[in-house]
Amino acid sequence: MRAAHLVIALCCVSVGLAGVPAVAGAPPPSQLCGVCGPGVANDAQIDGATGHGTLDVYVNETGDSRWHARVPVTTSVANRYRTNVTALEAAVDDAWARYHVADGDVRAVETTLEGDTVVVNYTVEDVARRGVGDTWIIEYFATGTSPTHYQLVADRLTIHTPEGTAITNTIPAATVDGNAATWTTENGNEWDSDFDDQTYITYGSGGILDTVRGYATIGLETGPTALAHGVRGGVVPAVSIAIVGIVIGRTERGYTTVDAATLEQVIVAIGVIGAGGFLVVGAISTGTGIAPDAVALTSLGVGYALLGSAGCRLGGRLGTRGLAGLSVLAAITTAAVSLLLVGPPMDAYPFCLGLATALCLPIGHAFARGRTPIALIAVAALTPIAAIAVTSPHPVSGYGMALFSLLFLPWAVCVAMFGYPLALLGRHLALDDRYCR
Repeated sequence: MRAAHLVIALCCVSVGLAGVPAVAGAPPPSQLCGVCGPGVANDAQIDGATGHGTLDVYVNETGDSRWHARVPVTTSVANRYRTNVTALEAAVDDAWARYHVADGDVRAVETTLEGDTVVVNYTVEDVARRGVGDTWIIEYFATGTSPTHYQLVADRLTIHTPEGTAITNTIPAATVDGNAATWTTENGNEWDSDFDDQTYITYGSGGILDTVRGYATIGLETGPTALAHGVRGGVVPAVSIAIVGIVIGRTERGYTTVDAATLEQVIVAIGVIGAGGFLVVGAISTGTGIAPDAVALTSLGVGYALLGSAGCRLGGRLGTRGLAGLSVLAAITTAAVSLLLVGPPMDAYPFCLGLATALCLPIGHAFARGRTPIALIAVAALTPIAAIAVTSPHPVSGYGMALFSLLFLPWAVCVAMFGYPLALLGRHLALDDRYCR
């Protein structure tokens, strides 16, 4: 229990320390619609507005765009604007948010009135550029390592790619229909935006080939930075996990007192209790469904239990390589459970942490046979680097290696705690030469 409390404490301290610079250094949120306020950072809005309105962004064949905002106003105010164009233009000028996504890039503003709706059109150049082959990518809404973050503000935002094209990548929180990706305020709360700060949109003529080209374009765009972040932030946790792998592989403590059958029962019990417990607690704590964090922990429990049971029954026939394959399968199962319960996009962290822990089974088996499994230890050590790289680039990367090391060092503690029983089981499978049952 003391070790478990230590892990929880480390996680809490890590998250707390990470939040201090993140909150302190973050600028106010940028509104996606410049005239649809008010927003968190300002109270500006069109005089007489009765709602936040909508924003449509139309991208043309050359990568430039036209932004079309529609904000409803009261009938009396609409009548005043209809007879006084100067008042209408002044109201729109006063409504521009101090912080909005196209700040500094807005060109050719046109203001009109359609019924009781104020319509503001403006252009923004170079929103999209050509990618791999005939694919295009909209990277205008990706903040990279900047601490900038977005607020939707508008009731609806739709980004339209050129006519005759189709969006070819999956976009988190957006509804994609052909050449249009749409975001809406969640539960009618204008302060709550699901628009991701690293939004990339790829489009082309459609089909599997264009989908591959689209993801290749995103990979070329984000790959170098993601790899740099992964190596910079994950090197210390990687070394720690490598040391854990060597230590638990060489340690025989508990081998003579706990047999393989008992280890199987312990591993399966931990996995089942953890999976069920986290699922129930997560559902109760939110009250609105299953929390993603609880699902991640649940999936790890499921994979852990399955690996203990399958390893004990099949390990005597598989050898080190077979157990390595079984470990990878358990990690894939972990990812599949997360995907099933939460849906795409899949979180890479449960898969990576699950893989590092699962590989302790073949690592223990190999050491018991007198071999040093350098490749297996290296793969386990690379998991924090991979996890950081998959989610990069993001602003926290700018705070340096020390922060990431602090955030991911608890991984090494978790791998040691939950991996050691698997390593002992691997040792039994290598030396006992008999099945668990």
